[in-house]
Amino acid sequence: MNYDIVVVVGGDGSVNEVGKGLVGSKTSMGIIPTGSGNGLARHLGIPLDFKEAVRMINHSYTERIDTLTINDKFCAGTFGIGFDAHIAHLFATAGTRGYSTYVKLVLTEFFKYKSRDFTILVDGKEYVKNCFLLTFANSSQFGNNAIIAPFADIQDGIIDISIVKKFPLVFAPHLIYRMMKNNLHGSRYFDRLTGKSITVKNSGNLKGHIDGEPVELKGDINIQMHPLSLNVVVRKK
Repeated sequence: MNYDIVVVVGGDGSVNEVGKGLVGSKTSMGIIPTGSGNGLARHLGIPLDFKEAVRMINHSYTERIDTLTINDKFCAGTFGIGFDAHIAHLFATAGTRGYSTYVKLVLTEFFKYKSRDFTILVDGKEYVKNCFLLTFANSSQFGNNAIIAPFADIQDGIIDISIVKKFPLVFAPHLIYRMMKNNLHGSRYFDRLTGKSITVKNSGNLKGHIDGEPVELKGDINIQMHPLSLNVVVRKK
């Protein structure tokens, strides 16, 4: 590819589509965030203002970031197979998108969704975890500054595994507050693992989301880290 920069105008789903075409190349990805969540852009400190984002791209300061693969699928930010994935599937078919629609779905579906046990192999070590939320994070947040992986570093070659156990509804506002204040790790309902090569045992069909977009997964799920594999235009430090 003979282009210096390819610019994506959109949200995390659009960033995923462009990123998977550029990963492993010398071409950099510029992001003008116009989505409903903009999780990767927020993590990278990319301006949400259109003109400011264009101005930043024009300065062309590039850094390399990690990426993931979920089986054969590219992932730039987060991959989930818990309640967040359930909501992602409903959100994709909702008549309207946006933060208010997302909140309504969460409140409606909370009592219906059942947490479940997952067997997770992390760099060869087996764990069995009961999960309400199970997120494999390269970047720290879903979007809208909802930080699910407080310690995620997009350049450290490590996958953060964020686990939220089932909790009483009365604690939901408290957990949401912690997510928005980057303090989810202070909750007794939060657990964390880290690794580079992960397998989730799965014998049937499983709903997931990759960078907020719904996916259906069959069989075991293999999650691999690809360190510093994508060039992205960011603010100069």
